[in-house]
Amino acid sequence: MVIASATKPPHFASHSPPMSSPDPSLPPASPQTWLRRLWSWRRDVTLKKLYANTIMLFSGRAFSAVIGLGSVWFTTAGLGLWQFGILTALLSFTSLVGNTLKFSTWEAVVKYGADDLMRNDRDALRRLIAFNTLLDIGTALVSLAVCAGLAFVVLPLIKVPSEYLHFALFLSVSAFFTVSATPVGVLRLFDRFGLLAVTEPIGPAVRLILCVLCYKLEWSIWGFGAAYLASSAIDRFITVWFGWRELRRRDLTPGWRDIFARHTDGHPGLWKFVLANNGRTSLGVLTKQSDDMIVAAFTGPAGAALWKIAKQAASVLSGPARMFVISVFPQLAHLWSARDYRGFRRLVVRSSATSTLGAVLVVGVFAVLGPPLLGLFFHKAAQQHFASAYVPALMLMISRVASVAMSPFMPAMTAMGRAVRNLKLALILACISVPTLLVLAWQFGIVGAALSRIFAEVLTAVVFGWTVMHTINTRVRKAEAPAPAPAPAPAALGPRPGPAAAE
Repeated sequence: MVIASATKPPHFASHSPPMSSPDPSLPPASPQTWLRRLWSWRRDVTLKKLYANTIMLFSGRAFSAVIGLGSVWFTTAGLGLWQFGILTALLSFTSLVGNTLKFSTWEAVVKYGADDLMRNDRDALRRLIAFNTLLDIGTALVSLAVCAGLAFVVLPLIKVPSEYLHFALFLSVSAFFTVSATPVGVLRLFDRFGLLAVTEPIGPAVRLILCVLCYKLEWSIWGFGAAYLASSAIDRFITVWFGWRELRRRDLTPGWRDIFARHTDGHPGLWKFVLANNGRTSLGVLTKQSDDMIVAAFTGPAGAALWKIAKQAASVLSGPARMFVISVFPQLAHLWSARDYRGFRRLVVRSSATSTLGAVLVVGVFAVLGPPLLGLFFHKAAQQHFASAYVPALMLMISRVASVAMSPFMPAMTAMGRAVRNLKLALILACISVPTLLVLAWQFGIVGAALSRIFAEVLTAVVFGWTVMHTINTRVRKAEAPAPAPAPAPAALGPRPGPAAAE
């Protein structure tokens, strides 16, 4: 009996020990609130790198934005409300055509280039660069031809007098300089965000110098148009030079053999990816940049000028959102290629949450200090004409909060290789948002256009946010699911024992 009482069954060994009373000398554990959790993200190395790249890019963008304010100041002082509206409407037309037709080749460079680097396939990367460069050159020429061909049709639609036709044809050249995505993709692929930050203020600085010259010499709208055109050309030339210099430094410059090679070798689905991305970006341009043309059509050049100022003010948030997309996509592409799905999800969620919090703070500051800040945009003689841009500017900034919140979602879809799904969602959203923009701008002018942007951005953030998180969570569950147990081996088949064997 003594032995039996001293021996315990084996399953008792797995029982947890009785709970001990808490030590009264230790402070009680406080629950982790969402603010504590948010503060703990500061130790996330991936998030640190993301914001370091974003801040590096935005430093150049912020400096160029300040310089851009100077260009607006001298342009509005030299041209006045009406002619500034005409210049804005025509530049918006060329930008709309160029950005609609161009391929988003930088995403293909980063997406497939990350795979080539993972495999250390330098020849495949050279073929990829050659392929995207040919797309850039082709779409630039097509954009130039389309702008020149449609100028005489578009002018009456945006209420620009016919005597500005030759000026519109002159500005059509700027469509050629909207396409330089491949060198930008090269710099992003190799994490050369510092060079991108350096090139960012060069074009605006040249524009400011030329606008000051035009203002002092009292030149006409042709002089200011030439200033904007020359600054765009210089900006694109420097970006292209930096990108190709990086390729030469790494001995990755494509040769003639790469130009005429089969570019899809080693890049499965490349054509499908670039075509789907082109459709998606074109729809995005039509929904986000067509508002310039629609506002000009309903309100004339004066309304187009006010809308331009409102968008310039809202670029305080839309600029960082674009920089955020540029910074986050290479990291997401590398995480997806490495099959780090949990890290992928963590980066998407944390980057969206932290950037949205910052955007809300910026909107609050602008709501209080907006009118005096807008007064800095203009010459004293023109301030009274542009003061009414405050309300649409505030509404556009509110819409940009949703843009900032969704800034990781679209690059996440692209990094996952869901370009076709991206295109389908963009098509559905465009079919909803563009008619809404037309109706509200027709009924309420600039304020209606701003209302439509709030609706479109919130809807886009909800749709893409749910789609991305559902896709990532499904992939995480599949990756972490336990492997199925191997099926038991079937019994060996052999001849049945006969009666003799049974005996």
